[in-house]
Formats: sequence, C-alpha cells, structure tokens
Amino acid sequence: MTDVDFRDYVEVIKDWPEPGKAVIDISRLLEHPTVFHEAVVTLAKPFLEVQPNKVIGIDLRGLALGSAIAYYLGCGVVPARSIAYLPEDYSRPVELLPISKFADHRLSLVSESIDKGDRIAIVDDWLIKGTTVLAVKKAVEKLGATVVGIACVINNLSETRRKLLGRPEVQSLIENLVTDTE
Repeated sequence: MTDVDFRDYVEVIKDWPEPGKAVIDISRLLEHPTVFHEAVVTLAKPFLEVQPNKVIGIDLRGLALGSAIAYYLGCGVVPARSIAYLPEDYSRPVELLPISKFADHRLSLVSESIDKGDRIAIVDDWLIKGTTVLAVKKAVEKLGATVVGIACVINNLSETRRKLLGRPEVQSLIENLVTDTE
C-alpha cells in the first residue's frame, strides 16, 4: 500500500480548544493497521540514512507515532510530555520546555535520557509554527546531542518558520493542510 492519501485519515476539529483555534485528530490514521504501518514506514525510512539512536515523541500523538518509528529504527524512545502528568516528588532530572500548545500545560524532557553525542529524531503530529519542536531541539542541543531529523504527520510550517528550525529536514505525510483557522 503506497498510494495512501493520508488526508483521508486526519480530521480538523475547528474552534477547539477555543474559538478560532483548531486541532488535528490523527486517531483514524493510528487505528487503521495498514495506514498506520504505511505512515510509520514513510516517516522512518528517511531516518535510516541519518541513523538516530533515539526518537523524542512529543506528547501525546507524537509519542504514539514516535514510539512506532523508534521500534522500526531499532532506537530508544524519549517522551517530551506534559508536566501535568509528573508527580511533585518525581526524582529524575527534568528539562522544562518553555513553550507548549496549550497554556495550561508545559512540556518536560527527562534530561538524563539524552546523552552527549546522541543522534535524535523528533516526532510530532502537526507543525504549525514549530515552536514546540524548536524548544525540544534547543533542549537536546543544550544536553550535548544532535537533532538529525524531524517527522510529523502534517507540516504547515511557513518558509520563515522552517528556517528557524535550521537543519535537519522535516519529513511529513501531509504538506500545507488547510484548516481555515491558522
């Protein structure tokens, strides 16, 4: 199955979490075994060349997809997750990321999960401005590792925003999905 139109498996939910905003639901893409497999292979294959040893999946949909990509590549997976889910007495060192899509949640990354010299691929579901991916990339670089690839289901980055990320290339299943809310 190589002629999948991934647009058929995503849904734009408008006016959520507030009027004028939108989210993308990729549940159908994740639920459908053949489509999910094709999405993982399509996003993972370009990473074979750059050989990451870890994949960071951005909470929550990026983590689901990133875990499968990490498995395909034979890598470890590191969650960039909401600190709302960490207990106050959590003992591992955490790198707090300054940006999140939702004002009531910040993302964190367990800093001891990233070693100097690691080669990291970052996976998220939807890149609009790239601020979350950029924050993860900066945290990774601060910890002495290198981001060798970025993957997403939907890439809506403008050329200006794409330049902010610098290298590496962004792999995606869908480019410039129109949502009427951006």
